[in-house]
Amino acid sequence: MLTKREYILIFSVIAVMLVYFVVATPIMTDDGFQYEGFTESLAHGKLNFKSFYGFQGLSFFAVPIFWLTRSHNSTIIMSIIFSLLSVPLAYSIGKTLYQSSRAGIYFLILFLLTPYPYTTMMRGFQEAALLFFILLIIYSSLNKKVWTPVAWAIGGIVKPFALVLFPLFIKNFFPRTVLRKDVWVIIALAIGLSYLGASYYQTGHLINNAAINSYQGDFDTGNPPPLVKSFTIGIKGPLRIGANLFLAYRKIMVSPFLILIGLWMLWKDKNFKYRNAFIYSIALNFLLLSLMTFSFSKYLLPATTLISFAAVPFIMKYKWAMLVFLIDSITVFLPIWNFFGHAYWSNIYVYFVPFYLGIILFVYDKLFAKHNFNTNS
Repeated sequence: MLTKREYILIFSVIAVMLVYFVVATPIMTDDGFQYEGFTESLAHGKLNFKSFYGFQGLSFFAVPIFWLTRSHNSTIIMSIIFSLLSVPLAYSIGKTLYQSSRAGIYFLILFLLTPYPYTTMMRGFQEAALLFFILLIIYSSLNKKVWTPVAWAIGGIVKPFALVLFPLFIKNFFPRTVLRKDVWVIIALAIGLSYLGASYYQTGHLINNAAINSYQGDFDTGNPPPLVKSFTIGIKGPLRIGANLFLAYRKIMVSPFLILIGLWMLWKDKNFKYRNAFIYSIALNFLLLSLMTFSFSKYLLPATTLISFAAVPFIMKYKWAMLVFLIDSITVFLPIWNFFGHAYWSNIYVYFVPFYLGIILFVYDKLFAKHNFNTNS
């Protein structure tokens, strides 16, 4: 259970981020039009996979937002809600994973210093929703929730990269011990199969692919590319994994320093309870990306989230590590500001509000947290 001070901390972060999102000016762009178009079509009673490419999981959640607001930014509004809901999830995961309230604070800092999801949602992209479901899958796996497969399945139709996280929870469902667990697995499979079946029925393919052809002119709704076109085998795929982790101009998810520390901790700390599950999920994410025709850093969001979480004990222990992480995170924020953020926030100083908030949480932890919270670290 969370204490009163923890609730105040979490809701304070939510309040600041809500203001941060409200002062932004969202502008629907690129794939965002596809997600919003699917949402509005569904809101009017038509399931239309053929006219709109991409995975449409977010759109199902955005339909009630459109009904309530009639806003053509309904998917962006839903992404903002998911982003705000990620705050308590991040804190709870940290506290559960390391049995430490201080770790919860550091997980909040990690969320704040991962700007890509909450920046690109202002153009209609789905990574904020994907991150929410990544966190939800991790949270429910750590707490052995029977509904974890459903969160996993829904995350998979938001973006299929969430599917690589099944090593986190699969051992809790096999061998079968409880009948009610079967029900949740069946529901999860039904969600995925229904989605793929409806898409196949309307398009003749398992999914309308967003990456192929859509970047080479107008999307041809009469000839949607099959999912298989997303994959290829070659040396470039594996090599791009390193680029998507460490090269800032690729619009990476988190600090390269944090990635190095996280990978080192996973290699070193063989007593970490979830070490194997983390490694298997990360390896699956790397494998999936290495086989893809198009390679973007955002496709590694499940892996970078797990790697970042693995780094938390190190940056909690060494003050200098957190300082290096903060400084290195500037190299993450600046390219994303230059490429995306400047279109949605009035100036770079406003854009850096989550960065300032991360620093405030770090200072709070060093000055006050050990007196306010019971910790095991």
